Amino acid sequence: MPKAYSYLRFSTPDQSQGDSFRRQSTAAQSYASRKGLDLDDKLTFQDLGVSAFRGKNLEDGQLGAFLTAVQVGKVEPGSYLLVESLDRLSRQAAWIALGSLTSILAHGITLVTLNDEKVYSQATMTAQPMDLMYAIMGFIRANDESAHKSFRLKDVWSQKRLKAAARKPMTAIVPNWIWLDKATGTFQEIPEKVEVIRRIFRDYLSGMGVAGIVKALNRDGVPVFSRTSRNGIQAKQWHVSYIRRTLENPAVIGTYTVHTTEHEGKKKVRRKAGDPIPNYFPAIIDEDTFQRAQAIRLDTPSALRGRNANREDVKNLFGGVVRCGLCSSTMNYISKGRNKKRRYSYLVCAKARHGAGCKYRMIPYEDVEGAFLQHGPAYLANAPTGEEHDGLDAEIQQVNTSLEVFDDELSALAEAYARTKLQTLLEQIRKMEESKREVEAKRDDLYRRAGALADPFIMKRIDELSDVIQAEPLDRRRANVLMRMVFSTITVHPLGGNMVLTYKHGGVGPLGDSLLWGWPRTEEEAAG
Repeated sequence: MPKAYSYLRFSTPDQSQGDSFRRQSTAAQSYASRKGLDLDDKLTFQDLGVSAFRGKNLEDGQLGAFLTAVQVGKVEPGSYLLVESLDRLSRQAAWIALGSLTSILAHGITLVTLNDEKVYSQATMTAQPMDLMYAIMGFIRANDESAHKSFRLKDVWSQKRLKAAARKPMTAIVPNWIWLDKATGTFQEIPEKVEVIRRIFRDYLSGMGVAGIVKALNRDGVPVFSRTSRNGIQAKQWHVSYIRRTLENPAVIGTYTVHTTEHEGKKKVRRKAGDPIPNYFPAIIDEDTFQRAQAIRLDTPSALRGRNANREDVKNLFGGVVRCGLCSSTMNYISKGRNKKRRYSYLVCAKARHGAGCKYRMIPYEDVEGAFLQHGPAYLANAPTGEEHDGLDAEIQQVNTSLEVFDDELSALAEAYARTKLQTLLEQIRKMEESKREVEAKRDDLYRRAGALADPFIMKRIDELSDVIQAEPLDRRRANVLMRMVFSTITVHPLGGNMVLTYKHGGVGPLGDSLLWGWPRTEEEAAG
């Protein structure tokens, strides 16, 4: 009597509690009894909760285990595999799903679909070639239904998620410094962790670089509160990547960025879904502090990084913003020692210093700093107010308009696909979704820049910088932090004797953007 094996596959674990399991089991028992098959109840392959749409039942589930059992001889040729229908076998693209079917048949196994009692074997496929077409059409239908259902449910759930978030917590997955009190349905702060986050922002705004913050946290034995990784390993020390993510995470000011998990081939990808939701979490950092951190992070690295990460003092007032006027490369601060009267320090083009192309010229640092401290307050008092920022606003509006067009076109394509089930439309939807994600990423970056450079934030920083550079004694560390908030670059020209001030928020003040630090010089004079 030939052996028969039952294959039960469910889309979600919840179905194992319903009628699907009973229905498929009963059908397998009935068919085996009527056809004189010995239904094996010890070697039953059940993929409970494993999706056939993405092929996981074949890759790491029991369908793969069944094929392995066939290959090693545990299941003998001539045996039967009983499934409810072909879509229980696979809902992948038809050409992939057909490979699963032919692999089973090639090992001498007969497959039976219990819903129509259709028999597939090497003999039937050879004698009745139309069975091959029947199987392909079945796989195409199953894959199209799954893909369309996935697209439709994703859109519906996205809308529900945004509406629900405005009324109550949607998920217990929260930032590490918060926990969800399920009894009251409210978010609660974890005081010791909140203080760590505030420390990170305080240190960063004091001029400490990300690497310096990491070293300080690890040195002080501050407990790491990141979650356990996928492989079950808990982080034992702080890392630069976590500090960077924290500094850029709008959750610290209470904003919830909605995400969804999507599949790209065999990978799961976490993506943003919809607009950010403000005032969702408790704000543990005020917006001004957060935007100050974003302003620093916009293209201006800390002066305290690398070997200088743990220094308490800052010698170079322009660290992180100064550029060579001839090649636009970073300029390094170098010291040649000092005597009782003065320090011999210079600004030198980093490219020239490493022999990478620019000519080596030494600019007296004290001349440049002295000119800025003397004339800087007047320039800052006449700084642009941000009114010239219309270009960024226009770009944001253009991007938002593009996203609205994407939404309209995706809706139209989805309706057309629902009517026609054309595979080409489904492919268009996938490509358009990818293009939309790229535009959304651009929009997010524009909003981040606009927030960091918005008035009154920028004017407050400009006024504060003016006060700091006029105070005695000069706090270079604090001044440098503010410089990196206000300026994107300060370009020092070695021959022209001037420096060009470029504000992060754009525009040029009434006094222009060029400040003299010395007289024009010859090549010989510039070379020192």
